[in-house]
Amino acid sequence: MEGNNMKKKLTMFLVAMLTAVLLAACGSDGNNASKEGNENKEAQEGQEGQEQQTPEVEEVDPEKVVAKVNGQEIKGQEYNEMLQQTQMMMMQFGQGGDAKAMKDQTLNALIDQQILSQEVESKGYKTSEKEIEDYIKDIKANYESEEKFEEALEESPLTMETLKAQISEELALQKYMEKEFPETKVTDEQIKEYYNQAKEQNEAQQAEAPEGEEAPANEFPELAEVEDQIRGQLEQEETQKKLQTLVEDLKKDSEIEKLI
Repeated sequence: MEGNNMKKKLTMFLVAMLTAVLLAACGSDGNNASKEGNENKEAQEGQEGQEQQTPEVEEVDPEKVVAKVNGQEIKGQEYNEMLQQTQMMMMQFGQGGDAKAMKDQTLNALIDQQILSQEVESKGYKTSEKEIEDYIKDIKANYESEEKFEEALEESPLTMETLKAQISEELALQKYMEKEFPETKVTDEQIKEYYNQAKEQNEAQQAEAPEGEEAPANEFPELAEVEDQIRGQLEQEETQKKLQTLVEDLKKDSEIEKLI
């Protein structure tokens, strides 16, 4: 069951990655239309909007070595692809930041990825070509047609080659986690605590409606309706914590060079 959940999450992550640029483009078109009809409002909020803009970070030569992890090189092409993915996801979720922070975040993510990849490979976990092809079929099933998938891939920072490489690494990591990590267990008490906190936050937001204005109707779901979703969210958070702890432990015995 846990393996199937992880596979579903990976599929949705890769689909989101492929479609993020299209969503960002649609959002940009919508913002342009809004700007034409609301110029005065734009002028008043211009400074605030600038603070939330996704920073522009310069790409590097694809052949340039940007970092080394235990002697294994990370090239500029990988950095540029990860940078574009990071920028698109930040744009999609309306997050701002500064260029140096984004550069550091991108480089650190690549280093963490390389450390995990080396650990997984050292334990003998691999992904077959058939598993990769089957997974691509799962991703394509989320699109209306083959052409729509190709369009999304063309507009994304990924190529079919790099998409396959990411799938290969992620599926190998999934196998590693299923064998090497103890199963993540979430208690009913944790679920209730999470639910109650979310409910209290929702009620507080309802109470903060401006004076004279009625808060929009927002019927909060019963626990039974969202219990499985909460369990999945908490399991994902716990898995992420385990991964981060693993990476930090592996870093202690790794030789890492940042070259940009």
